[in-house]
Amino acid sequence: MILGDGTVYGERYFTIKPMAFTIYGDSSHWDQMLTWCVDTFGPAPKDGVWTPSSRWYANNTRFWFKEEADRTMFILRWS
Repeated sequence: MILGDGTVYGERYFTIKPMAFTIYGDSSHWDQMLTWCVDTFGPAPKDGVWTPSSRWYANNTRFWFKEEADRTMFILRWS
């Protein structure tokens, strides 16, 4: 997993890029991660990153979390 950060509508987000998904092209892990995020953090906006101030997004092979603690929970679950 690659950790980083970025901004969405001027707000800082903490990112994580799961490498198994991008290296092997296996979307089953990505789908499981998405389902876990919805179950844990609630649904992401239907229009993705076009909705400002959401708790989390999945975009560009990365998960984007508004709170660093949410990213930490993701790391603990999927490491």
